[in-house]
Amino acid sequence: MSWSRCLGLVFLLGLTFSCRDRDRGEEAYLDQLFEERVARLVGRIERTCQDEVIELARARADSLLLARARRMRRIEGRPPRPNRPGAPPVKELSAPLPLRPLFPFEIRFDTLLRDSLFQDSLRLDSLSRELLVPG
Repeated sequence: MSWSRCLGLVFLLGLTFSCRDRDRGEEAYLDQLFEERVARLVGRIERTCQDEVIELARARADSLLLARARRMRRIEGRPPRPNRPGAPPVKELSAPLPLRPLFPFEIRFDTLLRDSLFQDSLRLDSLSRELLVPG
């Protein structure tokens, strides 16, 4: 075999392998573009859904506030409703009740106790089995 044929064969093999690598690179690039486009689409859908939920919640809160204002306007200036005849008098507190924290001091600031309570809450016997159905 002559040098020119060897050189031509090496050139063809090099060209063949370089085309394969370029095709793989193009596929990877196209996959990356596809994933980015899907991520943008999913993000846009999530933002739209979140905006709709916030708008519905805002409308609901506004309607509740308007209804409360209408009720308050309707009963504004009325004298209090009298008690039924023969009903016992309304009991009133002699002093306001003191506020207590929702969780005791030990749970809020003892990290070991808090973590152990959290671990206990994750046990299967304390979780609803209906929520653990594989989907």
